[in-house]
Order: sequence, then structure tokens, then C-alpha cells
Amino acid sequence: DSEGARVLGAFLRAQEASKCLVLKHAKIGDEGALEVARFLAGNARLVRLDLSGNGITSTGAMHLAGALRQNAALESLVLRHNSIAQGGGAGLEALCEAVGRHAALRHLDLGRNGLEGAAAAARLGEMLRCSDVLTHLELSWNPIGANGGQVLLDHIRQNTSLFDCQLTGCAVAEDTLLEAAGALKRNRVGRGAALQAGPYRVALEAAAVPFADPPGGPSRLDRTALSRSVDAGAFEHDRLPPQGFTSAGAPSSDVVSAARTDELRELLLDWRLARLARDAQESTADVHELLDLLNRAQAELDEQRQAAETHREHMGCLTAGFDSRALRDRGEIQAAQDRLLEYERERKALQSAVEELRGSLLEAADAHAEPAAWRRPVAEPIEEHAALEVDLEAVLEADLGSLAFAPVASVGPLLQAYVRRPPRELVAMCADRPERILGLVRLGQTLATRCEREAA
Repeated sequence: DSEGARVLGAFLRAQEASKCLVLKHAKIGDEGALEVARFLAGNARLVRLDLSGNGITSTGAMHLAGALRQNAALESLVLRHNSIAQGGGAGLEALCEAVGRHAALRHLDLGRNGLEGAAAAARLGEMLRCSDVLTHLELSWNPIGANGGQVLLDHIRQNTSLFDCQLTGCAVAEDTLLEAAGALKRNRVGRGAALQAGPYRVALEAAAVPFADPPGGPSRLDRTALSRSVDAGAFEHDRLPPQGFTSAGAPSSDVVSAARTDELRELLLDWRLARLARDAQESTADVHELLDLLNRAQAELDEQRQAAETHREHMGCLTAGFDSRALRDRGEIQAAQDRLLEYERERKALQSAVEELRGSLLEAADAHAEPAAWRRPVAEPIEEHAALEVDLEAVLEADLGSLAFAPVASVGPLLQAYVRRPPRELVAMCADRPERILGLVRLGQTLATRCEREAA
């Protein structure tokens, strides 16, 4: 209605210094499109305009086409989720003609606008034939069909500037899509722009945009119409400035903050007082509505910041706990490795002592044993081995002191068989009674002394 158009016009006049205007799903309709067209026609700074989801029909498209004929700065125009095909083909024809003759427009998004058949494709093809600037065209989810796809392909083949054309959900034949992709690749290679396929990325010059209060409130305008933020998905994220600042380092008015909210409250209150001073009967409901909008936006921001701070604290606790456990586990692993090294040293020392004792026992037995009594045949029957094992167990379990007075002929062969065992077997047999090793050494020495005495 007229009130909504008046408010929108006031809002647009406050954006004259902006390089980007996003009015997604603001429900401005064809009347709002006319206000935007008036704003666009004489604007030399705006480079991106997004009017997605605003119910714009063929009439609104004609308004915008007229503005494009007078504008020479716009680079990106997004009209997706509208109804440009509603009301006849005059709006699409006028828009395509204006885009084809525009000197700066590189990106046009007409996705989900009901563009149907070969007739719509012919108008789009004529636009491609006339334009040597347009590089990105978005036509997804329009029922263009197989015949329309072939018409569009014929014009894409003749075009040398288009880098990317999205036809998802357009019911275009697979072969047509492949041929179109080949033609687009040819254009990219020919222009040295092999990496510019895909969503268009507009480069905005960094500059702080001064804030201006509109002379009317947003009582008739959808809240999203007041959005001045740029859709981050349409830009290279790693090149965006930090939130709240422009790339030049100046504070930006595009982000809600407590300081900015207080400033806007003061401006609105001053504006309200000025209006009441002019006419005490004038309604200031729009000012109160704007104040309520600011308060709700600030409350949402505070809540989001609190949630983000809580999340950061939680993640900090988790990280600290993980680091602490990792350090503790590394210390335990290092201690276990040190214990393993110590056990290995002890094992080697014990093995060396066993080898030394075994050598001593062998020397004592060989030096003093009686050849006939101490040595057994090389090929012993299995039964004798079994008996010898039993005798050895008896030696291990018996009192070594009493064995020292036993006949040399009976104890010597057992002792000799015992000390000739492999070191590992010797250690295994004496593992639970290490004192037997020293006892056997003393027994060997005693038997050696007895042999010397008997020989004398």
C-alpha cells in the first residue's frame, strides 16, 4: 500500500551510500519493486541488489528493467523465488533486453520464477546474444524443458562471455547440459578464468556506511526489509572483514552491538521529540515500533553472546581436561618404559650370574669326578633319564648339608647332570628357590675337597 511504499522509500534513501542492498523475503511486491527501481536508477554506488522472495511479477520486472537502462554500476542482480512469468512475458522480455545492454551487470539470478518453455528460453538467449559482460546466469528450477534447453544451448554456443549457467531442475536433456558445459568451459579458458565457475562473488570496496535515520518507521514493512547485511554465502568467506568492521578497519554499522543500539535509541528519541515539537498530535507509533525492534535485536545478540561464551568456557574445560589426561598418560607411559628397561638390566645380570655359577659347577665336577662313576654312556635308555629326573628333584628337595656326607659315587653323577643343564632350564628349576644355587656350589666344593682327601 502507499504507507508501505512511503516507508520503503524512506529506508532506501537512507541507503544511498551502500554498495549492497539485500531485501530478501521483505514482501515488497510490485509496488516495492517500483520504489527500488527509482532508488536504483540514479544510484552510482550500488553493486549488488538482492530481491529474493518478494512476490515480484512481470510488472515489477518491467520497473526494474527501466531502472537498469539508467544504471551503469550494478554488478549482481538476484531475483530468485519471485513470479516474473506471472502476468505475461513482457516483464521478462524487458528485463532481458535491459540486462543484455547493461555495461556492468555480470551476475543475474532468475531461479524459481516460473520461466517456462522455448519462449522464455528465446528471450534469455537474446539477452546472451547481446551481452558481452554477463558471466554468471542462474536459471535453476524453472520448467524450461528439453526444447527450451536446446534453444538456450544454441545461444550459449554463440556467446563468449558466459562462464557459468545453472540449469538444475529445469528438465533439460542430459546431452544438452553436457554440450552447454563444454561451451562454458571454452569461454572460461578463452578468458583465462578457469576457476570462476560456480556462484558469483562480487568484490565490494570496503567503506564504512554512515547511518541515516528514515523519516518513517517500519510499521508496514517486513522486518527483513531493514537488513543491510550481505549474504555471506555469495562471497569468499576468507576475504570478509571481521564482524563489526569493514576491511579498512573502520567500525561498521551493519552489526548490532550494545553501543550502536544505545546510539540508535538516542537518535530515535530525538527524532520523536522533534516530530512532537512540530505537531503535538502526530502519532509516534512507528518510533516505538523501531525502539521495540532494536530492543529485541539487542536481547537476541546478548543471548547469542552468552551462549557463545558458555560454549567457549565449556570447550576450554574440555581442552584443559584432555591436556591434563594426556600429560598424565605420557608420564605413566614413560615410567612404565623405565621399569621395563630396569627389568631388562636385572634379567641380563641374573642370566650372567647363572652362567657364571654354571661354569663354576662344571669346572668343580670335571676336576674331581671319578671317570667310571661320574660319566654315563652317551646313549642312555629313556628309563634312566626318567630316573635321573626323579633323583635330581630329590637332590633339590633334600638337605644339601646331609648330601655332603653321602658317597661321592652316588651324588656326583646327579650333581654333574644338574650343572650341565642349559642356563635357562637351570634358572627355571631354581626360580622359586634361588638359595639352592649357592647350596649346590657349596656342595660341589665339599665333594671336591672329599675327592682330594680320598685321592691323597
